[in-house]
Amino acid sequence: MSHTRPSWNTATPEVLAERGRAARPALPAPDGEQTWYRITNSLDEGGTPVGSISIYGDIGSWGITAASFVEELKAIDASELRVNISSPGGEVFDGLAIHNALRSHRATVMVQVDSLAASIASVIAMAGDRIVMSPHSQMMIHDAQGVACGSPEEMREYADFLDRQSENIAAVYAERAGGTKLQWRKRMQAETWYFADEAVAAGLADEVANPQRMTPEEEEQARAIAAAWDLSVYNYAHTSREEAPAPPPVEPETPPAAEPAVAAPVAFDPDAFRAATAAALDPMPGYQPDHLRSLMAGLAGDAPAPEAPARPETPYVPRPADQAPEADPETVAVGWFRSLFDGLAADAPAVPATERPTPVAEAPQIVHVPEPPPPAGEVAVGYMRTLMANAAQDLAAPEQAAAPGPTPVEPVPAIDRIAFERSLREARF
Repeated sequence: MSHTRPSWNTATPEVLAERGRAARPALPAPDGEQTWYRITNSLDEGGTPVGSISIYGDIGSWGITAASFVEELKAIDASELRVNISSPGGEVFDGLAIHNALRSHRATVMVQVDSLAASIASVIAMAGDRIVMSPHSQMMIHDAQGVACGSPEEMREYADFLDRQSENIAAVYAERAGGTKLQWRKRMQAETWYFADEAVAAGLADEVANPQRMTPEEEEQARAIAAAWDLSVYNYAHTSREEAPAPPPVEPETPPAAEPAVAAPVAFDPDAFRAATAAALDPMPGYQPDHLRSLMAGLAGDAPAPEAPARPETPYVPRPADQAPEADPETVAVGWFRSLFDGLAADAPAVPATERPTPVAEAPQIVHVPEPPPPAGEVAVGYMRTLMANAAQDLAAPEQAAAPGPTPVEPVPAIDRIAFERSLREARF
């Protein structure tokens, strides 16, 4: 086996089309001529130049490629092109080249499907500015097919190649008929056949032409074409719409999922912040200090800073070295609130640690037991004594008048502890 031929990913369209033609036999020409299209330049009834194109047969057969079609199409100088199609399909790249050549021509393209536009012939039909289905005509779409041989790597590469071509063709149908590439790819994978009215309903055509009686020559040509076609060459699942199931109904496009709404940032409210501060300074009875501390610390850290107001652009003027920068009042207020919360969180009393039983050690341990604290009454009395003593020392002594003789010394009365504690309790209530 030779490995010199280019892969399916690197070969040119001409090489790929030549491989496809070599992989299957070509259908015989219905009239004995070795061609599958005819292009003429004529005039209509009013004397206006009209290009007439007939694509009757297997596209790309008998060694006649799309290059010949495109060269002849360039010679057509008309404002209207009338394309009649009666073809079971053919080579993908030849059909795409014809489709693009018709789309890029300056003339208005009128396509009429006379009997069948199957496979790549349906893609050529999509090039029409207006597409008309003749009565009882049919259209068929399906995935790209082909024949290949080689190593497993080459076969997998060829399968990927066919998938890419099918995606490309699905985009042509979606562009002309609407919908998504995924929807059309599903119909292609099912090999969908359409009667004339079904093709119009699916968006693949614009109208069904009124029935017209054919001339004897046209009837003879139609019978010859039908007799010459052997669709078994193409390995289609069905030979006509009569044998194929009805196309699926046109599915409405699924609207894109709405993006989740993004919550707007919470604006800083100084009044609410001040109220929360006041409430934190006077908590309810039984409120846990550790919870209060963590709550205020979290609020201080999560408080959003105000957005800087939009200010008109002004030319930059260097600030004097001895001039302090001007502080924004709102920034100062937010900083103050944050520092206040941080201070409250730090000053909040900690939760007294719960007493845990002393673990039993194997060896006896010497445990230092601190002396119990003095009663609260003694602490208060001692504190008041100190306070009053300091106040007594700070007061100026009163001036005393001079008196003859020695001054009698009066004894200092002692403090009655029981009376002092009673006065403290009365002052408390």
